[in-house]
Amino acid sequence: MEERPDWREEFSDEELAAIRSAIPNAIHASQERSARAHTEYADPDGDQDVYGVGMSRGAQKELQAALKGLDSYREQRVQGTRRTLTFVGDTLLFLQRVGKKMPRNHRRFRLSYLPEQRRELLEKTSNVKYTEPGLFDLPQEEADEAANLSDVLDIVGDAGRVTLFVPYYSSTPFSVGSMFWAPARLRGRYLEFTDPERLTYVKEPAAKQEKREAPRPAAGFAEGERPRTSAKLRPRPEDQKGRS
Repeated sequence: MEERPDWREEFSDEELAAIRSAIPNAIHASQERSARAHTEYADPDGDQDVYGVGMSRGAQKELQAALKGLDSYREQRVQGTRRTLTFVGDTLLFLQRVGKKMPRNHRRFRLSYLPEQRRELLEKTSNVKYTEPGLFDLPQEEADEAANLSDVLDIVGDAGRVTLFVPYYSSTPFSVGSMFWAPARLRGRYLEFTDPERLTYVKEPAAKQEKREAPRPAAGFAEGERPRTSAKLRPRPEDQKGRS
C-alpha cells in the first residue's frame, strides 16, 4: 500500500511553528473574555449561549491576528456574510469548538448544526489528499442522507484545490479541554480528521521586572572629599592673660 504523505509537509517550518503556537493562544485568549461575559450575563437557566457565541467568533479573530505576520497569510470574505476565512498558503484553517467534552473518538466529530452555505464551503475544501479510503465508512443504516454529498468531492491529487485544516477543541466557561488540529474531510454531518496532532497551551511567563536601585540623594552643599588639615588648639583665655 502506498504511504500517505505527511500533511505537515504542506507547511514551511515557519508556518508550522506559527500555527502550532497561534491556535492554543487564540483559544485561551478568547476563553478569558468569553468566560467573563458568561459570568457577567448570569443566565437564570444556566444556558451558555453567550459563552458559545463568544468562543466561536473570538477564537477565530484571535487566530487571524496571530497569523497575519506570515507572508502566506490571506483572508477571504464569505459572500453574503460577515464571516472571514483564514488561509495560510493553500490551506484553509477553520477553527471549531466541539462542545464541553472532546469525543472519545477524537478523529471524528458530528456537526449538530450545519447551515447549507457552510456545508458547501466545507465540501469544496474538504481534505481528500491525506484520507485513508474507507477509514470511517458508516454502515448504510447509520449514514445520513446527506452523506452522499461527500462522494462528489474532487479526486485525490487535484493540485489546484484548497485543503481544509480544522483546529478543534473542547471547553466550558471554566476551562479549556483538549486541543487538536488536522486535515479534515466532511462526510455527511461528520468531520473526519487524519492523523490529528495534539496541541498544548504554554502560558508565557510574566516579564521579569528589573530590580530598580534606590535613587541616590543629589549632591548638595559641602558634598565631596574635603582636604585633610592638621588640627590646632585654640589658646585658653587664662593663658592669654598671663602673657599680657
